[in-house]
This record gives sequence, structure tokens and C-alpha cells, in this order.
Amino acid sequence: MRVKGWMKAMLCRLVARVCRPSERRVVVLCYHSIHPQKAFSSATPELLAQHLVWLKTHCRLIPFSQALQAAQKERGDRPFVAVTFDDGYADNYEYAFPLLRQYGVPATFFVTVGMVERDPGVLERVQALRGASLKDIRPLTWQQVRELCDAGMTIGSHTWSHANLARLAPEESREELRRSREVLEDRLGKAVRVLAYPFGKPRRHFTSRTLELAAEVGYQMAAAVVFRGVNAVDPALSIPRFFVTRDSMETLAGKVIGAWDWLGWWQERGPLWLARLVSPEDFKV
Repeated sequence: MRVKGWMKAMLCRLVARVCRPSERRVVVLCYHSIHPQKAFSSATPELLAQHLVWLKTHCRLIPFSQALQAAQKERGDRPFVAVTFDDGYADNYEYAFPLLRQYGVPATFFVTVGMVERDPGVLERVQALRGASLKDIRPLTWQQVRELCDAGMTIGSHTWSHANLARLAPEESREELRRSREVLEDRLGKAVRVLAYPFGKPRRHFTSRTLELAAEVGYQMAAAVVFRGVNAVDPALSIPRFFVTRDSMETLAGKVIGAWDWLGWWQERGPLWLARLVSPEDFKV
């Protein structure tokens, strides 16, 4: 794993030296928990603030819902970037939301609806996934979700229970997608049309059948986890995103300008038998 990390870092530095953001470069970033101390957090509040300052200075910040349109139509001298948050932790409201308002950054929050509903089975599942206490995975309240929405943030579904949809029967997947959207719409009093697939990697965590089901139950855009920029020809129900995992400014900049896009090629096209050897954790959730 140490050799793998070293090779990845070296390749990213090499690519970053020759990459220049195109006039239609569009990137979607995916954060999770924002907290000063949690082991599984994507960033501390201080690091998130640094990221937002850099993004405001060097990029054009857009909502997730405009990412595909920007890749198809928009031109500019700076990359377009959309900021998203997955799962629905209370720390998103406590730490990320004030910073987003301070710097005027639009964001989309994909919430695991069963978490926010305090479903015991879903809470237990998320605890196990994160290896964390119930306190550490404390979810947003519905009042907090409504405040995010009222402030202009977008709320989307992250399914009901954060299930690996590729491993479910079609009817089970449909129910995860349908139930979460309908509860969100009932709680918020407005249409919900955006989705993020749990774990998010194509072929491993969602399939072409999942995209069909998402469309059938009413979603118009959906976020995957593929480490590359958004292309004009990407399906609206499979928009690539970069995970942010305590990224240094160098790493964040590399993702924005294209230094990590080679990894997206591997995630989409690498043979699954080899992926099981390189990233076995992707097949255990």
C-alpha cells in the first residue's frame, strides 16, 4: 500500500506539470464529514476553509445540477467546480454550512434519508461502515436540512440505507431510490431530482440497470465516484466526482486541473478481476 501511494503521488505530480485546465474543465468534489477531530472526516473546518478560499480564487463555483450543462456549453478561463457533501452528518450543518455561507459557495447535500429519520438499522449500518460511535455519525435533523435548503443549498438523496445498489435485487434498489426521494420531498415540500450512489464506483456499486431504475423513479441527475472531470457526453445519471480526503492544496489543485484523471480511466475501464486485487475494499461493502 505504501508503494501504491508513492507511485500515485509521483504520477500525479508529473501529470500536474503538463496539465492545463481546458476552457470547459468541470469538476465535482465530494466531501463527507467536516470535523476537527473525527478519524473519518474529509477535512477539518480549517482545511475546508482553505479549500474554499482557493476554489473561490481559481475557479467558478456552480451547483451540482449545472455541472453537465457547463461541460456542454460553458467556456471560461477558469475551471468550473461543484461542491457536494455525502451522508448527512450534523457536522455538515455545524462546520461546513457557516463556511459555505461566508464564502458564498453553493453546495449540494446528498443525505442518507434513513439516517436523518433515525432508523436504528441504518444508524447501525453507518456506524459499522465508518467504524465510529453513534455520536460520531450523528445525522442532521430535519430542521437543519430545511435550513440548508432555505439558504439556497440543494438537497439530494443518498438512498435510504447507504446500500451498495449493485448487490441488491432490482426491486430492492428501486425501493432504496424511491423511498428516500419520496420522504425527502414530503419533509421538504419540494421536488428532489438529484441522487448520489452510495460508494459510487461504476460496475462495483451501481450498474446500467441502476441508472434505469433511478430514471424510472424520477431522478434527473446522479453523482458517481470517478476521479476525472465531467465530459459533455457523460450520462446525466452518472456524473463523475472526486472524493476529497484531507487533501493538501497541491492534491486539491491537481484534481481540479486534471492530474488525477488517469485514475478515473482505471476506475471505469480497468478489469474487475484486477481491481479486486488492487482495491479489495471496494468489493466488501
